[in-house]
Amino acid sequence: MSQHNRQAIYRIAPDKNVGRELIGKTRTTIPPLPRSCHDKRGPNLPETRFVALTIIAVALILALARMTRIPPSVLWFAGGLASILLPGPVPPLRVDPLIVLGLLLPPLLYAGVSSLSPSLLQRAAWRGVAMGAFWTLALTAACGYGAHLLLPGLDPVACMAIGVAAAIAEPRVLTESGLDKRLPPALGEALSAQLASAPLLGVSLSIFTAKSVGGPFPGLPAIAGTLAYDVFAGAGVGIALGFAMAHLRRRLDAPQAETALSLATPFAAAMIGEAIGASPIGPLIGAGLVIAWCHAKDEASGLCIASPESRQLTKDLWRALDAVLTGALFFLMGRALPEALAGAQSLPWLTLATAAIALMVLCWAVQFALSWAALAHPNSPPIPREGGGRVASWQGAALMAGGAGRSVVALAVALAVPITTPAGEPYLARDAVVAVVALMVVASAALQWVGVPGLVRWVRPGNEA
Repeated sequence: MSQHNRQAIYRIAPDKNVGRELIGKTRTTIPPLPRSCHDKRGPNLPETRFVALTIIAVALILALARMTRIPPSVLWFAGGLASILLPGPVPPLRVDPLIVLGLLLPPLLYAGVSSLSPSLLQRAAWRGVAMGAFWTLALTAACGYGAHLLLPGLDPVACMAIGVAAAIAEPRVLTESGLDKRLPPALGEALSAQLASAPLLGVSLSIFTAKSVGGPFPGLPAIAGTLAYDVFAGAGVGIALGFAMAHLRRRLDAPQAETALSLATPFAAAMIGEAIGASPIGPLIGAGLVIAWCHAKDEASGLCIASPESRQLTKDLWRALDAVLTGALFFLMGRALPEALAGAQSLPWLTLATAAIALMVLCWAVQFALSWAALAHPNSPPIPREGGGRVASWQGAALMAGGAGRSVVALAVALAVPITTPAGEPYLARDAVVAVVALMVVASAALQWVGVPGLVRWVRPGNEA
């Protein structure tokens, strides 16, 4: 694949005039939502006010979740659904894919990747990083084909988008509930290390899918070439950026400046990825891993990349950003669901809900099979059982499959599907993609909050070998 073709995959319009013409056509060809989704009593709620209300709602709902011990993701989603009851019509949710990929995802993913321990990645290279990559590719293929069977008439590119969103998994429920502390290191590290591979492949595939809407299904050689370029070229420039940022931060002794550089790193990585025609996530993950490695190396040598005050300030900042961005994505997806269900008129909501549940079960079945195969490998360390003995490999596989739920990144992937085709025609399959992914992610989170604690009590893993 040539450099020109690679850049064409990730660029919406190389010519600025053509881009303006396309945007102008897009604004006039998007069909209005059904009357049920619009209130005709007055003008729409200003977008700036809706954004402010979203931030306020995310913070208040998070506080409510902490007081009631209800899953915050479920409450955020419910809050988005309830936003249709706001006095005055709210603006239709039409998110620019570049905003999602360039502004929301970089800090969300960087916060998780930069906190990973290099020794963890080395110990869990097979169980976590490699298996996370294999999981992502296998789940994309399985769920994409499953969507094709469950939703007849949906075009192959939309089915692939559903498969990509379903494939990105993370142990968020285990972490938020504190159950990750009860897991043995082998399982905890394997689940955490997936953050280094699953988002990279998943988001790369989602960008490739977004650029293919309205056309035929892309061939496997094109997909493989794109992923290889993203992994090697993207991660390569990200590693260089990470070392440059680490060197610059070592020369500073100002916590505010160091924190500002930390905040700027994921956005710089995303811009570099776009400039070289690669996924923005490759440079981001490369830079995040280098920063994590530099932190570990400096702690061992006594020379710190940042002062203790700066590290605490940065850690608190990334935790707050992670909560706000995660809540915003769940809230916006809840807000988008009524529009998506109304827009997918050829597919009844019961059909979409059935497909979401079936795909969620398929995800867990594939994860269980792959986890069982990995844990049964001769080189895989045994999982101790609380009170003595070992956990059977199939029980450990059940815990790994149940602990890895659908990621909040899947919501961003669905929202990043273009509203129109490159020709300016409305992409009608987008509503079905948004509806299925939203139902699947929220149902997965709700079921995990209910079922995973019982699963941990049943398996009874021990913390020490």
